[in-house]
Amino acid sequence: MMWMVGGALVILIARFLWLGYFHRVNAMSRQAELMNWLDIGRVSNVGGGKDILLARNERGARIDWRTGEVWLMNPKVAEPFADFLAVERWLTLRDMATNGSKEAAEAAPAPVEPAPEPAPEPGPVRDTLPAFQQKVDDCLARAEGGQELLETKQAFEAGSAPYLEASTELSKAALELEVSPAMVATFHISAFAALTETAGADKLERVAASLHAAARQIRATGAV
Repeated sequence: MMWMVGGALVILIARFLWLGYFHRVNAMSRQAELMNWLDIGRVSNVGGGKDILLARNERGARIDWRTGEVWLMNPKVAEPFADFLAVERWLTLRDMATNGSKEAAEAAPAPVEPAPEPAPEPGPVRDTLPAFQQKVDDCLARAEGGQELLETKQAFEAGSAPYLEASTELSKAALELEVSPAMVATFHISAFAALTETAGADKLERVAASLHAAARQIRATGAV
């Protein structure tokens, strides 16, 4: 009898270890990390569980907790990808097509104009904080549902001192460590996703806490 109980325990432990390491969602998460995608949060899946949100530069992606499929959020793609290798192939082909169009346009003959007098090359100029925050707003406006996202951010900043403080702190950290405005916009989108999981007055506190966590993450890693 005891050997049967022991065998059942071994099977349960083995199953737990298998799910913890080989579950498709965890495998996709490890694959994303190897390809320099950054885990930026979680969002509820309508079928249960928590989807994983990731970002890399201006790109945004989500791993479906139920299926392990990868959805590109920025740029928005209607169909899921089997894994991040498929995502990389799609992005590479898209960039090649874009670059090919640019090269064709550059190869077209241009009218000859008198050469302007050479001007001294300016040194590197860093954005001021207001200019950087404006770029973040511009990136939000260009995202999927951009006008609604931008209006939500502006309303929160106008009506909530904790949110305004968290948003400003995130922009300062990004500006200091040369993180792109697009990445900061992605952090805001991830924070807004928490609104669907929180009720009442706790909503703004939850969103502000998410932005503070993003600022700490930027400073801890040095850059994204």
